[in-house]
Amino acid sequence: MLAPDARVVAMDLLRPPPGYALDQAVLTTYSLDLETLLALPLALLAHTDQGLDALLGDPLLVLEGLREAGGRIHVFVDEDGLAVPRAPRELYALLEPCVHPVRAPNRGSFHPKVWLARFVSAEGEARLRVAVLSRNLTFERSWDVALSSDAAPGPRRRHRATRELAELVAALPRLATQAVRAEVAVALAQLAEEVARTSFPSPERFAAPIVFHALGLSAGERLWQPLAGGSRLLAVAPFVKRAPLDALAELSADRTLVARQDQLDELPAAALEDWQVLVLADAALSEEEDEGPARPSGLHAKLLAVEHGWDVTWFLGSANLSEAAWRGRNVEVMAEIRAKKGRDEGRTGFGISRFFESGFRALCREYTRAEREPEDPAVTAAKRLLETTRRTLVAAELRIVCEPVGAAWRWRLEGSFAAPVGVTAEVWPISLLEEHARPLVPPVEWELPITRLTAFVAFRLRVPGSVVDAERLTRKLPAEGLPEGRINHVLRALIDSPERLLRFLRALLGGLEGLTEWTEGPGGASDAAWGVGLGGETLVEDLVRAASREPRRLEPIRRLLEDLVATEEGRALVPPGLLETWRAVEEALAEERP
Repeated sequence: MLAPDARVVAMDLLRPPPGYALDQAVLTTYSLDLETLLALPLALLAHTDQGLDALLGDPLLVLEGLREAGGRIHVFVDEDGLAVPRAPRELYALLEPCVHPVRAPNRGSFHPKVWLARFVSAEGEARLRVAVLSRNLTFERSWDVALSSDAAPGPRRRHRATRELAELVAALPRLATQAVRAEVAVALAQLAEEVARTSFPSPERFAAPIVFHALGLSAGERLWQPLAGGSRLLAVAPFVKRAPLDALAELSADRTLVARQDQLDELPAAALEDWQVLVLADAALSEEEDEGPARPSGLHAKLLAVEHGWDVTWFLGSANLSEAAWRGRNVEVMAEIRAKKGRDEGRTGFGISRFFESGFRALCREYTRAEREPEDPAVTAAKRLLETTRRTLVAAELRIVCEPVGAAWRWRLEGSFAAPVGVTAEVWPISLLEEHARPLVPPVEWELPITRLTAFVAFRLRVPGSVVDAERLTRKLPAEGLPEGRINHVLRALIDSPERLLRFLRALLGGLEGLTEWTEGPGGASDAAWGVGLGGETLVEDLVRAASREPRRLEPIRRLLEDLVATEEGRALVPPGLLETWRAVEEALAEERP
C-alpha cells in the first residue's frame, strides 16, 4: 500500500480467491466510463489483463461476459458522473440493469470509491472483499491509492469498525434516482448485514482491523475530525481548499502537503504558511500508457497520515481536502489503519519518513507558485453558464418512450428542459455517433433499429463563439416501451455466420481456457465445417464430454442457442443437425438428474 511503485490492476480486486466464485459485487464511484464497465465482466471470466481496446475488440465475447457475470455486478454512480463513450456500441444496452445513478442527500456529490465483492465456495461458505480506492471506475492513468482486505463474515457479532460501511451499502437503494429492482435491494440489504458482521484485517504489521468512515449520509453538515492531534502530519490530495487546510493545521506544527499545482496556485499564500508544500515532478506527470490512446495522468490519490507518539494513523479513500468532502455535503468513504511509525528515521515501521523514503519523495518537487494571468472574464462567464446549465440538465425530469414503427422503432425523448440564452444544447442516444446529435427541444426523436434502443442518453452543451470546451455527459433515463428480447437481436448482429457460431461454441466449451484463447486469437469466422472441432475432435464429442464431466459448461451454450432460435434470422445461423444434437444432450442430462 505504501510503495509508490506497486501496481494493482483493478480487475484483480474482483477476481475470486482459489476455490471460490464471484457471487455479487457492488461498486461505488463518482465517475464511470461505460467502456470500462463493459470490459470488466469479460476480464474476470477470461482471467486476462489485456488492455481495454483488446478486451472490447470482440463484441461477441464481451456479450458472453456480460451474460455470465454482468448480472452480479452493480455500479452506483453519481447522477452527473456518466461519461459519453468514445464509440457507440449496441452492448451498452446490456449495462442498463446494473448501472444505478445516485444523488447525495446534502446537495453535494456522490463521491465514494468502494468495491465490495462477495465470493462463495462450492460448500456454500461466503467470503467478502472490500477495496477502498481513490480511483473512479475509469481507465485514467493517474497516481492513485487502494486498500484491499478479505474476511469471512462472523456468526452474530456486529463490529463498530464496519458499521458505517454497512450503513453506506444499506443506503444505496434510497440514494438511487430511479427505483432499484426488488431483488437487487434485497441482495444489498443482505450484503450490508454481512458487512456489519465482518472484521476486515489491516495489512500485515498494521494493528487492529480496518475502520471505515462514511461521510455525508446523515442530514446536515458537520466537520469531519479524523484525529485530535499529533506530532507530524502528511496530507495528499489533488483538490485543496483553505478551510480543511486550516483544520488540519491545528493537528500538528510539522506538516507536509502534496497537491496539484493549479489548485495550490489558487490558494492565498497565507493558507500555505508553515506547510512544506510539494507537487508531483514532471517525470511523474508524463507517464505513458502501456497501450492504447493516451489518457489523463496526474495526482489523484487521497491520503492523510498523522503521527502520534510511536504510532501513525493512515486515512485513505475518496475525500479531497475540500469543504464539500469535509463538511459532509459529499458522500465519501475513508479507511483508517494504524501501525508503528518506527524509531530509526523511517527504516522500520510505517511512518511518514518511510513513506517518503520508499520512493514517494523522489516523485515530488518543491512547490513554487506560478503567477497566472487573470482569466478572460468572458471565459469565466461561459464556464459558469455551462456549469449552471449542466446542473439544471442533470436535475431535469426527462424520459424515453419507445414504440414500434413498421420494421423499426421510434425512440423519443420527452420531458421539460429549456437551455438558457447563450447555450446550445444537443442530445443523441449513445448507440449513435455524436454527429447524429439534434437540438435538445423535447420532444425529440429518432427512428432506430431494435439493436440501437437504449436508456443511456448523451448530451452536449456549448456556448457558441466561445473558446470554452463543450460540456458532455450521459444520463440513464427512465424508459417506457423498451421491447423484451433486445439481446436476441444484438446477438444476431454479432454472429454473422454459422462458422462464427461454431467457433464460439468451441470457445465456450473450453471454459476459461477457451475464452482466453478466443481473446488472444483471431476473432473472425473459422473455415471449419460443422462436425470438425479443435484437434480433429468433433463438436458433438465436446458436447458429450462436457455433459458427463462438467455440465455447468453447457449453460452458456444453452443461453446462446435459446436466444438464437428465438428469431427467424437467428435460426438460419444454426447449422443443420446442431439443434438435434443439443436436444439429445439435454435429454441425456435430464435422465441423469435425480
